[in-house]
Amino acid sequence: MKKFTAIIILIIGILAVSISNFSEVKKAFELKIKDMNVETKLINKDNKFIEASLKIPVLTISNKEIQKAVNKKIESDIMKFYNDSFKEAENYFDDFPEMENKFVANSDFEIKKNTENILSILIKYYKYSGGAHGYYEYIPYNIDLASGKVFILKDIFKEGSNYEQAINDEIKKQIGALNLKNTLPEESTQLYTFKGINETQKFYLKDDKIVVFFNLYDIAPYAAGIPEFSIDKSIIQNLLNEKYKQVIIETYQSNNL
Repeated sequence: MKKFTAIIILIIGILAVSISNFSEVKKAFELKIKDMNVETKLINKDNKFIEASLKIPVLTISNKEIQKAVNKKIESDIMKFYNDSFKEAENYFDDFPEMENKFVANSDFEIKKNTENILSILIKYYKYSGGAHGYYEYIPYNIDLASGKVFILKDIFKEGSNYEQAINDEIKKQIGALNLKNTLPEESTQLYTFKGINETQKFYLKDDKIVVFFNLYDIAPYAAGIPEFSIDKSIIQNLLNEKYKQVIIETYQSNNL
């Protein structure tokens, strides 16, 4: 009987330890989720001049100072887009009071990369003020969550590295393939008139790649939309500075082992 009782006590002890460990794991998992979370704040505007639906990302991260600064920056930029659109609509209707259709101004967002070190997010703007079609634009925010810095393309590469040439060559190669797909000569400029990227070139991070993109009409007609070119890690990994090489490539690889 004593032996049986001892076994029961041992089993209860093991279960207690297991439950305790599970609780700790659960807490750690929940904490990790809470460390980086993105929710949506929706603002609707509807008046005699303009109709707007503004979706604003709201970050929750462990560093509340950085959280406040980043959220303030993004919301401020989105509200500036709305206010500028409202003024444009107001001036237009002052000049043409007989017009009946309101202007439209919307914003949305898409998370492209979300790790404990980096957030890459696109704010997507759409505006319609009459005519055949509306205008849309993507604004990237590539954020170092340790510092709160929004970094630009040149920041992630080693100083003096010839990253522009490497990316330009890859984009030209992809444009050549697109031309062939559209039954055009590989070197044709009928669809794309790409000359090269610049230091502040728009881009976002996705998995272990960077994706370079252009505004409407920058290098192609409206029908081509917003041209995007994915730059594989094999092309850029030796050009990246060590800090961003770790968070762009190595972190992704370790998370997918």
